[in-house]
Amino acid sequence: MKKPQQSSVRPYKEWEEGLPKGKNNGTQFGILSKLHGTWVNWKDGPTGLHTTPMPSPGSSSETIFGVFHFKSQEYREQLKFTQVNAPVRNRAGSNEQFNGAVKYETAIIDNDNDLQHFEDGMYLWLGDHQMPWSEESPYQNPTTMFKHTADAESVKTDGAEPVFGPGELGPQFVPPYQISRSGVIPHGTTIHLTGNITESGEGKAPHIADLWEQQYLSVSPSMGINPEKDLIPGSLEKPKWTELPREEQNPDGGIGNSGVNSGRAYFEKIFNYDQFGAKFPYTVQPNLKLSEANERLEFKKYDMIELDSFHNTGVQGATINNVMIERYCRVTRMRYRMWIEEVYDEDFGGVIEQLQYEQIVDFEFQFGSNGGTTLWPHIQVNTLRREKDIPVDRRLPSIKLPTEVHDEEVLKKSNAASICPVMRHTRH
Repeated sequence: MKKPQQSSVRPYKEWEEGLPKGKNNGTQFGILSKLHGTWVNWKDGPTGLHTTPMPSPGSSSETIFGVFHFKSQEYREQLKFTQVNAPVRNRAGSNEQFNGAVKYETAIIDNDNDLQHFEDGMYLWLGDHQMPWSEESPYQNPTTMFKHTADAESVKTDGAEPVFGPGELGPQFVPPYQISRSGVIPHGTTIHLTGNITESGEGKAPHIADLWEQQYLSVSPSMGINPEKDLIPGSLEKPKWTELPREEQNPDGGIGNSGVNSGRAYFEKIFNYDQFGAKFPYTVQPNLKLSEANERLEFKKYDMIELDSFHNTGVQGATINNVMIERYCRVTRMRYRMWIEEVYDEDFGGVIEQLQYEQIVDFEFQFGSNGGTTLWPHIQVNTLRREKDIPVDRRLPSIKLPTEVHDEEVLKKSNAASICPVMRHTRH
């Protein structure tokens, strides 16, 4: 007789008082352990870049699309990660989960040293989401998931009888995501993203994106721009139609989709933008800056993390907005890709760690010609390296937020070369 197949979903280790134990007081950070430290831009290195569409003065949430203000800028950043070496316990009855928390703080300034953005939040390592789990997995030592079986003491203390008795154990929870990120943005949005390590490679650079790949562009189909028709396939050359004035735009010759009412007329400003160090093609596809930064580097290995506030199935993340943001420039989704890389750079003396990211936030405001709400991608990209690994003569002044200081002695001991910027979001 054929023996029955053994289930691949086997229980985790039994939890006991004092677990988990090991490195970092028993805290497991998984791939997030590679983030600890302060990451910055450096002199003569690549810069960050953002593209930001905004409601135009005088417009409202009911305005037909096209009347919008567009701004793009180069920027530099100070992104700090701090591991908290104390596992965070989540009790779920039959299972125990221990999260590894990594706090992050970022500050971003433009080329004039004006503050453009600041944010703080937390990354959590949620555990190895593969079954059957193995102690040999690099993400299972120390362990993040345990089974917790009912015993005589818990049955008595928690009044479990007559529902169940000692020895009872329910189904095992397998985390669908390895990583979560939560953050607080001072404009009035709170984010929660979840995802996984989705790609790893050795001896080659990561493939960031194809040229004019729609999902990474600052123009969306709801804005009336079609990359296959309105851009030159395989070429970084600016399309000829961008040289025409608004009233001469006529992509199809059809009524209602020509002249000043065409998508090309409304959005040629994105293609012709040339301010604050930002211009075509980066104002249309910002992640070209990431690919460009990698061109002369020799890659040893990389890992890519992908996080999203939206998933096709299962438990979702979230974007939660203050009232004004929700009504007039709603943030509906956020996608995030991060590459943690080891590269050989002769200028830095050999192998060095590098962090790259792409962040796409979907705004919704104003109506399109078909009556649907227009989606406006707000994109940020940057290439960073650990501050301690950057040669002293290549370091830029640190960024210090203009917060209240209670200890004057701390202020005196602070970095004399730091910049304390002023926020100037309103400057066009």
